[in-house]
Amino acid sequence: MAKKKPTYLQTLSKGIQVLEYLVEHNSTTVTSMAKNLSLQKSASYRFLNTFKLHGYVVQDDSNNYILTDRIKKLGSGIIPKIELHNIFVDILNSIALKFHAPADIISNLGVWNGNDITYLAQNNNTTYSQFHEGGHVPAYCSALGKAVFSLMPLPDIEKYMEKTNFEQFTVHTTKKENFLQELELTRARGYSIMNDELCVGLKGVGIPIVIEGQPAQYALSLTRTIYGDAAKFYEDAIPLLQEASEEIMGYLELKLF
Repeated sequence: MAKKKPTYLQTLSKGIQVLEYLVEHNSTTVTSMAKNLSLQKSASYRFLNTFKLHGYVVQDDSNNYILTDRIKKLGSGIIPKIELHNIFVDILNSIALKFHAPADIISNLGVWNGNDITYLAQNNNTTYSQFHEGGHVPAYCSALGKAVFSLMPLPDIEKYMEKTNFEQFTVHTTKKENFLQELELTRARGYSIMNDELCVGLKGVGIPIVIEGQPAQYALSLTRTIYGDAAKFYEDAIPLLQEASEEIMGYLELKLF
């Protein structure tokens, strides 16, 4: 009777070879690794940048990929949450710094906690204190909350609406009877708007972070005090949020945070 061939993932097998090569050499380039492992340069680049995304290598000014100590921590069962938090803060800082007067910007990573939105991480150069990391904000009138809820199943949204007192912080705060319509608009355009809803003058724009196979939970937002039309702010913010969401999503998919 013929033996069955073992079942395996070829890409994962090659990835393990790449990781072993990195451990052995500590530093490499795309070209060098491609040559030594008989890879296409494009494949070598993708492998190395995947390891970079997950923090196993860093890239220096000469385009060398250098192994970090994360592999040691993995072997010890230690990948500290604080390390991930610092990565998120760095990403949020980089968004804020792309604006004039970055201290006026709050860049946020938020999570739906079952009742409202918790700020998981924020840029650390903001002068705001009302909406702070570790604090909470209502989902129905925040850019983060509306972004998350735009991807939720209708029964979950209805359950939230039944138990929530839609407190009106300003005359612009979303009312219960308008909440579903606001989510429909968010879903259609791909981003949420918070316009003077938490306090007069505070504008915000948010996008959900989509993680395949997981329920809607995370979102990114940028907020700023603007008295008047905020169209230019939204226009500038959306592509920055989209780019950052791709980077952050890779870490959230690890389910370590």
